[in-house]
Amino acid sequence: MPENQTLMLKPSTGQSVVGVAGWLLVVLSTFVILWGVLAGPHFFAKQIKAGDLAEYDLLAPKKMMILDQDKNRQALEQAKRSVAPVMTKDATATADNLKRCRNLLDTVSRIQNEAIVPVTEDKVLDQELLALAADVPAKNWNSIKKEAESSLERFFKNVGLYPYTSKQQWQSQIFEFLSDKLDSGLRQRLSRILASQLRPDMQIDLTATGQETDKLAASLAPVLKEVEAGAIIVSKDKRITADEVKTLNAAGITEFRDPNFAYGMAIALFAAFVLFAVFLYTYEPKVLFSPSSLALMGTVIIITSAVALFVGGQYPQFVPLPAAALIFAVIFGRRVTAVLIVLMVIFLALGESLPPLHLTALAVAALIALGTNIAKRTDLMFTGFLIGLMQMFGYLIAMAFFGAEQPISLERELPLQMLGGLSSSIVAIGSLPFLEDIFGILTPYRIAELSEPNQPLMRQLEENAPGTYQHSLAVANLAEGGARAIGADVNLVRAGAMYHDIGKMVTPRYFIENQLGDKNPHDFIPPEESRARVLAHVTNGLALAQKHGLPKAVQAFIPEHQGTTIMAYFYHKACLRDGADNVDPKYYRYPGPKPQTRESAIVMLADVSEAVTHSMRDPGQEEVEAAIANVFKARWEDGQFSESGLTFEELEKVKRGFVRVWRTLHHERLKYPSTTTGRMPVPPNAVQEESLPPADDTELGPSTGSCC
Repeated sequence: MPENQTLMLKPSTGQSVVGVAGWLLVVLSTFVILWGVLAGPHFFAKQIKAGDLAEYDLLAPKKMMILDQDKNRQALEQAKRSVAPVMTKDATATADNLKRCRNLLDTVSRIQNEAIVPVTEDKVLDQELLALAADVPAKNWNSIKKEAESSLERFFKNVGLYPYTSKQQWQSQIFEFLSDKLDSGLRQRLSRILASQLRPDMQIDLTATGQETDKLAASLAPVLKEVEAGAIIVSKDKRITADEVKTLNAAGITEFRDPNFAYGMAIALFAAFVLFAVFLYTYEPKVLFSPSSLALMGTVIIITSAVALFVGGQYPQFVPLPAAALIFAVIFGRRVTAVLIVLMVIFLALGESLPPLHLTALAVAALIALGTNIAKRTDLMFTGFLIGLMQMFGYLIAMAFFGAEQPISLERELPLQMLGGLSSSIVAIGSLPFLEDIFGILTPYRIAELSEPNQPLMRQLEENAPGTYQHSLAVANLAEGGARAIGADVNLVRAGAMYHDIGKMVTPRYFIENQLGDKNPHDFIPPEESRARVLAHVTNGLALAQKHGLPKAVQAFIPEHQGTTIMAYFYHKACLRDGADNVDPKYYRYPGPKPQTRESAIVMLADVSEAVTHSMRDPGQEEVEAAIANVFKARWEDGQFSESGLTFEELEKVKRGFVRVWRTLHHERLKYPSTTTGRMPVPPNAVQEESLPPADDTELGPSTGSCC
C-alpha cells in the first residue's frame, strides 16, 4: 500500500480534548484579562483623602478648568453677608409695648387724682411723669390720654421696631403719629416718655433668611481656574487638604475603590458570560463552540475597554465602541452585535471608564451598525459618516438629559464627536482584514472577493485547467441554488465551490475534463497509481490554498467535498485484476473528513450532481430529477452527511434547488451511464474489463465523467 494514504483525518478523541482545552483557554483568558481591565484600577488604586501625606507630586493629567476653592469660598461668604435678614413681627412683643405705654399714661392720671409718687427703675422718667402731671390740667388729661392711646394703636399697627434702631428714632416716629391738636411741646414730652418704654417687636426669621441665602448661593457662578497639564496640584510630602481632595476629584486622579468592587465586578462579569453563552447556545451555537469566534470577540472587547480606560479620560470621543459594533455586525450579524454592545456599555458604565455624556454618545453611535446594511467594504465609509452624525446627536441628547458638570464649548465638542465617529469606521475597515487572517474568520466581504474571477488562483485554474474551471463554475451555480433553498451561507458555498478542485491544476491531464480528446493516462497505469494521482488533487489543493492564504473555512471544502467516498472505478478495476477478496475497499476511499458543515455537504452534492447531469444527452426534467435523487440517496446512505448537520428534509430542498438551477443552465451534454454512486461497492461479478461501471463521483473512468 502506498505511503501517502492520509490527507486530513477526522479528529480523534485526543484532538477533541485539545479542542475543548483550547475553548476553555479562550474563555478563561478573556474573562481574566477583561476583569483586569475593568476592575484593576479599582482593586489596586489607593484612596486619597484629606489629611493624607502626598507620596509623590500629584499632577494634573491634562489642561483643564477646575473650581477655585478659595475664591468660591470667599464669594459665598460675601454673598451670605450681603443677604438682609428676613424679619417677622412678634405680636406678643407689640402687645407688651402697648401695655407699658398705657401704664405710663395711667400713672400720670393716678398722680393727678391720687397724688401718688411714681416709682420706676428710671429716676429721670419719674421726674418727667411728675412734671407732666403737674403741667397738664387734670380736666384736660383724659382727652389727651385718649388721643395718645389712639395714636399708639396706629403706631404699633404700622411701624415695626427693629433691634438695630435707636429709641431716638422711635421717639420721632411716635411724634409723627401723635395728633396735631396737641401742643408741639406736649407731643415732644409724650413721645420721649413713651419711647423710653418700647422694646423691639421685630425678630429674624432664621428659616426664611436661610432660604434666601441658599438662593443667592445657588445663583453664584462658579469661579474657575485653569490648570495646565502637568501642573502640580499637591506637592510631595504635603498634607492634602479637603479642598485639594475636591480638586483632585475634578482631575480624576483620586480614585480608590474598595476591593469589594473588584470582586463584585468579577461576579457580574461571570453572570454576563453565562447569560451570553445561553443566548449563543439558543440562537448561534456555531459561534459558541468556535474558539476563534470567541477569541475574536474577546480581543475586540478587551481592546475597546482598555482604550476606554487609558484614553477615555482625555479623549472619550475616540473610544472605538462604534468600531467594535461595526466589526461584530459584519462578522456575527445584528442579533449577536446588539447583545454584545449592550453588555459592553453596561460594564463600561460600571467601571466608570467613561463620563456618562460620552458613553451615551458612543452607545447611540454604535446603534447605527445595527440599522445599516453593509453589503460591501465601501459601505463602511458611508456608515462611518453616519456614525459621526449619530455620535454628535447622541451627545446632544445626553446633555439634555444629564447636563454638563463643567462648561462645554459645543463649537469644539461636536466636531470632536464627528471625528470620533469617522475614526471608528476607519478602525473597523483597517482591522477587518487582520482579524480575518488572525482568527480565520470569513467575512462576507472576503468571501465575495475570493469569488471574483481575477483572483490569482482563479486565473491559474482557468489557464492551467480550463475544464476544471468550467466545472467549478457549474458546481458553484448548483451549490448556490441549494444553499438558498435551506438558508445556508450562499457566499461561503460559492467560494468553496470555486476552490474545491484547485489542486487539479498541478496535474490537469489526469482529469478527463482537461484532456480535450487526448488519451486518458489512467488507461495505461495500475489502479493504485491512478488512486494516488487522483488523491493528490486534494493534497495539492490544500498546499496551494495555504500558500495563497485562503481562509480556513474555504480550505475545508477541498478535502470535505470528497468526504470518505470511494473511487469506485479504480476499486472495480483492482477487483477485476486481483479478485475482490484481495482488495481492501477502504484503501480506495478518500480519507476525509466527511463534510463538517451544511455548506460543504452542499458542495459535495453539487460536485457529483454536476458530473452526472453533464454527461446526460438531452435529458428531460424527470431524468435529471431521478439522476440527482440517486446521487443524493447514495451519499445519504453512505453516511457522508452524518457530521454536517444537514437533515433529510433539507436534503430534499437542496435537490429541488439543484433542479431549478439545472433548468436554467441546461444545454446538450453526453449521456451519463447508470452507476452505483456513493455506495460501498460489492465485488464485481464476472464482467469484462471493458464493461466496468464508471466511477460514481467526479473522479471517473477512462471515457466518462469530469476528472480523470
